[in-house]
Amino acid sequence: MRPPGLATLGLLPLAACSTEGMVTGATSAAPLPRAAAWLVTAHGCEDASLCETMRLAVAQQVLGAGLAERMAVAGQPADRALDIQVTQVRAVSGTARVMLGAMAGRNVVAATNTVRAPDGTTLRSFKVESASAR
Repeated sequence: MRPPGLATLGLLPLAACSTEGMVTGATSAAPLPRAAAWLVTAHGCEDASLCETMRLAVAQQVLGAGLAERMAVAGQPADRALDIQVTQVRAVSGTARVMLGAMAGRNVVAATNTVRAPDGTTLRSFKVESASAR
């Protein structure tokens, strides 16, 4: 089964130079229709700034893919809500990458993503796992 286009947004940018990625469990292969406003939330990171970086990057991808006219913020009405529940994240710093090269290890991101309608109905749910090259 071919993963839906939105699932590729879940291959989060922290796994830059990704050579491995997997999307599983999409509840529907039908494309999501364009919506006026999306609310993107990310949580589950030990470092809140990593979740915020993911949230902003995914929001840019949603806008860039033409899935939304604008992004909503918490408390504003939204036609779609994308909840990113991070289950694993390991970000290698640029300094570590320069100093240690491949020995610094991989950037790793794993998350469960759920797209919901305004009434809370789940429109799509999928898991994303991605790891960068060593």
